[in-house]
Amino acid sequence: MEVRAIYSFACSNCGGEITDARLMEVGVCERCLAGEAENLLEASRVLRSLGKLRKLREYLRIQLEYESFRKTFEKALGFEPWALQEVWAKRILSGDNFAIVAPTGVGKTVLGLIMALHLYKRGKRCYLITPSSILAQQLYEKALSYAKRLGIRSLENIMAYHAGLPKAEREKTLSRIADEAGRLLLITTDRFLVDHGDLLMEADPFDYVFVDDVDSFLKSPKNIDKAISLLGLRPEAADLALKLIEVRIKLAKASSKDLAEEYERLAESVEREKRRRKGILVVAGATIRGRKTRRMMVFEELLDFEVGRFQEFVRNVEDLYLRAEGDPVREAVKLIKRHGGGCLVFTPHALGRSYAEQVAKRLEEEGLKVYVYRKMETDILQRFSEGEIDVMVGLAASRSPLTRGIDLPARIRYAIFVGVPRREIEIEKEEYNPTKLLILLANILPILDEKTKRRSEAIIARLRKIIPLGRDLIEKIRKASSEGIKLEGFEGYAQDAILAARRFVEEALERKLLEQVEARLDVTLKPSEKGFTLIMPDAIGYIQASGRTSRLYPYGITRGMSIVVVDDEKAFKGLLSRLKAQLEELDFEPYDPKNAELIFRQIDEERRLIREIQAGRAELRVKNLVRAALMLVESPTKAKTIAYLFGRPFRRRVGPLTVYEAAIGGVIVGVTATQGHLTDLITGEERGIYGVERLNGRFVPIYGVIKRCYNCGEQWADGVPCPSCGSEDVFDKIEIVEAIRRLAQQYNEVYIATDPDAEGEKIAYDLEHLIRPFNQNVYRLEFHEVTRRALREALRKKRSVDVHLVEAQLLRRIEDRWIGFELSRKLWERFGSRWLSAGRVQTPVLGWIVRATNDYRKKRNLIRLKLDEGFIVELLEPKNLDEILKAWEEKKLKAVVKDLREEERMVNPPPPYTTDSMLRDAFMYLRLTAADAMKIAQDLFEAGLITYHRTDATTVSQVGIGIAKEYLSQVSPEQFTPRTYRVEGAHECIRPVKPLDVEKLRYYIRIGLLTIPARRLTEAHFRLYDLIFRRFIASQSKPARILTQRFRVEVMGNEIEVSRDVEVREKGFLEFFPTIRIAGRVKEGGYEVQNLESRKIPSAWLLTEGDAVALMKERGIGRPSTYSKIIETLLERGYVIERAGRLIATKKGITIYQYLTERFRNYVSEELTRKLEEAMDRVESGRADYQEILRRLYDEVMEIRKAPAAIR
Repeated sequence: MEVRAIYSFACSNCGGEITDARLMEVGVCERCLAGEAENLLEASRVLRSLGKLRKLREYLRIQLEYESFRKTFEKALGFEPWALQEVWAKRILSGDNFAIVAPTGVGKTVLGLIMALHLYKRGKRCYLITPSSILAQQLYEKALSYAKRLGIRSLENIMAYHAGLPKAEREKTLSRIADEAGRLLLITTDRFLVDHGDLLMEADPFDYVFVDDVDSFLKSPKNIDKAISLLGLRPEAADLALKLIEVRIKLAKASSKDLAEEYERLAESVEREKRRRKGILVVAGATIRGRKTRRMMVFEELLDFEVGRFQEFVRNVEDLYLRAEGDPVREAVKLIKRHGGGCLVFTPHALGRSYAEQVAKRLEEEGLKVYVYRKMETDILQRFSEGEIDVMVGLAASRSPLTRGIDLPARIRYAIFVGVPRREIEIEKEEYNPTKLLILLANILPILDEKTKRRSEAIIARLRKIIPLGRDLIEKIRKASSEGIKLEGFEGYAQDAILAARRFVEEALERKLLEQVEARLDVTLKPSEKGFTLIMPDAIGYIQASGRTSRLYPYGITRGMSIVVVDDEKAFKGLLSRLKAQLEELDFEPYDPKNAELIFRQIDEERRLIREIQAGRAELRVKNLVRAALMLVESPTKAKTIAYLFGRPFRRRVGPLTVYEAAIGGVIVGVTATQGHLTDLITGEERGIYGVERLNGRFVPIYGVIKRCYNCGEQWADGVPCPSCGSEDVFDKIEIVEAIRRLAQQYNEVYIATDPDAEGEKIAYDLEHLIRPFNQNVYRLEFHEVTRRALREALRKKRSVDVHLVEAQLLRRIEDRWIGFELSRKLWERFGSRWLSAGRVQTPVLGWIVRATNDYRKKRNLIRLKLDEGFIVELLEPKNLDEILKAWEEKKLKAVVKDLREEERMVNPPPPYTTDSMLRDAFMYLRLTAADAMKIAQDLFEAGLITYHRTDATTVSQVGIGIAKEYLSQVSPEQFTPRTYRVEGAHECIRPVKPLDVEKLRYYIRIGLLTIPARRLTEAHFRLYDLIFRRFIASQSKPARILTQRFRVEVMGNEIEVSRDVEVREKGFLEFFPTIRIAGRVKEGGYEVQNLESRKIPSAWLLTEGDAVALMKERGIGRPSTYSKIIETLLERGYVIERAGRLIATKKGITIYQYLTERFRNYVSEELTRKLEEAMDRVESGRADYQEILRRLYDEVMEIRKAPAAIR
C-alpha cells in the first residue's frame, strides 16, 4: 500500500510513529510488532503473548468480553446479537452509562436480560427494573429459562419481587435480598425503589442496573437519587453536582474570578466522586419524554449522559390533502370506511375538545368503534391494538396524549385530520401571562412599521428574560399592578416588562392592524369577549401527530399515511409554509383513492411483518436491521445542528466529546465533532525538510497531533511546552483521537462528514486512518448543505475518501511549509526578526496592495460640474484646466450635450454568489471584512441556513431551483425564470436552503417554529443571509427592461461619453436585488454650469478586501478556502493596515515585498503561483502526480536555501 503520510502519535498500541499504510493494514507500528497481522484483534493477541500489550489492553479486553457475551447470547437464544444489540453490548462492556432510544422490536429488553445473566455468571450484582408486575414476572421466568440453557447452577440468587407475588413469598424475597451480599440478579418494578429502596441502599452497590421503561421510572423524581446510590455513588455526590450546575449557570450570565475558581474546585470534587462509581446504568425506552429537571441535570453530570429529552422527527409519511366538499366529518367517514381501522383521527386544537367528542359521536353513529383518547390508558391501547377499537380520536396538538403518547407500529396505519391543525390562544384584555404576550407580539411583528417594530422587539427581548414565570408570581404581579404597588428586584423587572407589553398591545391592536393580520399573515386574530383569540397553523402538532403512523422498526421506518381534510384555505397555506421551514422534503399531494390503495398495500405488508416479529415468528437477519453509526464533523455547532434536524437528540459525554444521538433515516446516528483539524505537520528540524521526509524516493509528511495553549491560544503539532509562551497548560487533541477511537468500537459504521472540499477531505483521510483499525466500516459522506434532504442523499451515496483531493491538499500544505519556511528564514537573516513571514501566495497579493498604495499617492485632476436640473459631469485630467477655471470665474462656462440616443436593453440578473463575489459584496453593502464575512457564512452554513460557502461555482441544483420556485410562487409567480449557471465541478453556488426571506426567517425563529440549536444569530448574520437570499432569488428571476440614454458631453474642447439608465420599464430581478441606479433624463443642447468643484484625486483607489479577493479569483491565485486567510495573514504580520475598509501597504510591507521580488522573483511571481495552483487542480482531478510536483518544489527550496539572504 502506498505511503502518503507518517503520524508521529498514532500507533494504536504504543502511541508512537506509524505510516498511514501500516495503520490501514495492521494498526500497530513495526516496533511493537515486526510482522504482519490480519487485523487489530489478531495483532493485540500476538502483542499480549509477547508481553508488549500497552494501550490496546482495554481494546482487547472488550473484544474478548464481547466474544464471550456473543457466545452467551447465542447459547441462550439460538442466534447471534443483532447489529444494535452488538453496539449496546460493547458500550456496557466498555463501562459506559447510556440511554437506549430505539424502535420497538429490536431487542432492548432481551439485550438487558442476557447481559445481566452474562455478568451474573461472572459473580456480578445485577438489577433489572421494569414498569409493571406482569413484565417483572415474565422477565424472571425468562431469566430462569435462559439460565438453565446457559448451565448456570446457582439459580437461587436470581430473584424477583413484585405485587403479583403472594405476601409470604414477598416477605421471604425481601429477607433474601437483604441477606445477599454477593452475586445477585434482582428483578423488580420501579415501585420497589419507592417502597423498599432503603433496603438496597444499605447493601453493596450493583455492577449493572438496567431500567426497562425509563418513562415509568422517571415518574418518581426520587428514583434518580436512588439510581445514583445503587451504582455506589455517595449522596454527597448529588449535592456537589447540583452546586456545580448552579455555579455554571451563574458563570454563563456573568463571569468573575471568584466564580471561576469555585467552579474549578467543585468540578474537581465532582470528578473525585464520579471515580467512586462501581456500576453501570442503562436506561431504555421507545421514546423518552421526561421534562428536564435539576435532578435530571445532576443525573447527567454524574453519569455523563442525558435522559429525558428525546423526540423524533423521523417519518416516512405519505402526506395527502382532500378539500372538504361541505362537511369535513362526512369526508372522514368515507375515508375510514374505504381504508379500514388502525386509524387516528385528529381534530384542530382551535375547535376544542368538544369538537373532538362531536366527531367521535358522528363516527359512532356511522357504525365505527371509536374512543376519544384523553390520557394514556393501557387497557384502551390494548383493545385498539387487538382491533376491538377501529379509530381513536384526539386533538392535533403537540401536548395531546394521542399525539405524543402512542407507539403502536403494528396497528396504526394512517391518520386523518378533520380540519387543518391549528391552535388558538386566548389573550385577555388584562393579560399578565408573559408567554401569551410574547406569542402575540412575535406573531404580529412582521406587519408593524419599522419604528413600532423596533419598540416591539425591545419588549420581546425583555419578556424572553422573564419566561417561564410561575403562576404564583403572575398572580402577584396582577394583584400588585391592580393596586398600584411597584414590586422590587426581579419581580419588579418582570412587572415592568409585562405592563410595557400590555400597553403596547392596547395601542397596536386597532381595527386597521387586525385587517392587516387577516390579509398578510398566516395567523388569524379575532376580537373576543375577554380580549383576543390568536389562531395559528400548528406545524409541530401536525409533524408529531402524523408521525404516529411512521415508526422505527427492525427493518427501517414504517410507511404511514396522513390525510388532511382541508376546512380553511388560509390555515392550510400557512401550515404548508411552516412545515417547509422545518421539513424541507415534505410535499403534500392531493388524495387519490387508487393511489392510496397502492400505498396501503405496502403499509399493511409492513404491519404484518411487525406482528410476526413481535410474535417471534419472523426470522430477522442482522444485515437488514436498523444499525448504529458514528458521524464525525469538524465543529460542535454543525454536530448539534445535524442531530436537531431529526428531532431532539439526547447527549452523552465520552472524554472531551459530546455525542448527540438521533435517528436519521433508518440509522441511529451518534454525531460528534473533531473540533477542526487533529493533525498538522511537525516543525522539528531534526526530521527531513521542515517535517517532510524522503522515504523510498517519495516525499512523505510527518504529522503530529495538534496542541492548543490555554495561556496564549497558540496551536502547534510538536511536543510540550508551548513554543510561543512556554506554558505547559495545554489541551492535547490526542484526547479527542482516543475518544473517537473508543467511540468507533461502539458503532456498526463510521461516517466522516467533514466539509466538502480538499481541506475537509484531508481531515477525513486522517480520521479514516486513525479509526480504521478499530472499525472496518468507515465511509465518507459529502453534503453541501446541512439539511435533512442533503443528509439522506449523502447516506444513499456514501463513498470512500477521494485520495486525489487528499494528495492535492498534501501538496498545498507541503508547498506552503517549504516555500514559506525557507523564505521566512531569509527574512529573519536579512532583517533580524523572527516575526516576519513569507509565502508564495501572499506575496503577489501583497504586491497588488503595494502597487495600489503607491498609485494612490499619485494624484490626478478632476473637475466636477453640476449642470441644470442636477445633471453631474466629471472631467478627468482635462486638457485645459486653467481655461476652464477662468471661464467658470467669468461665468461663461457651458456644457453641450450632443449625439443623444435612447435604447431599451434587457439586463440579466447577476449569478448567485461564489465565495469571492460574496466577500466583495459583504464589504460593499455590509462593511464586513473578509474574515468576518467568512466566519458569519460558516455559522449560517452550520446552522443549516445556506449551502457551503467555500465555492467558486455558480451552479444551481434542481433543489435550488425548487426553492426559488416555491418562494416566488408566494410573492411574484410571474418572475420565476429558472437558470442553472452550470460550471464544471461538483460544487454549487452559495444559496439559501429554505424558501424563507430574512423577515420570515426572523419571524419563524421568534415564534419558535425554527430552532437554531447551536448559535445565537446576530444582526450581522441576518444581514448577510438577506444579501445571499436576495441575490439568489434575483438570479432565478426575469431580466430587467431598462431605458438607457447614451450621449456625449463637450466642455471647452473636452469630450466624454456618457451612458445613463433613466427608466425601469420592467423591474424583473431588480425587485429583489437592485443593482441599477436611475438618473434623470437629459436633452440635447447647451447647459449652464451651476457649480464647479476642482480637486486632486488618487490615480488609483486603494483596494478593499473584496477587491483583493476578486483579483485572486480573476488571476487564479488562492482558493475559496484561503482567500480571507491570505488577507488576514498580511494584516497580522503588519505588512498591511486597514483604514475605512481600504488596504494600505505599510513601510514594513513595502520593504518586505521589494526584498522578496528582487531576491526571489522566480519563486514568488504571480505567474508561477498561478501555474502551481493549476498543477494542484490537475492533482485534484487525478491528471497529475503530486510527487512529481513535489520533486520540482524540492529543487526550488534547495535553490532558495543556497541563495544568500543579504543583497550584495
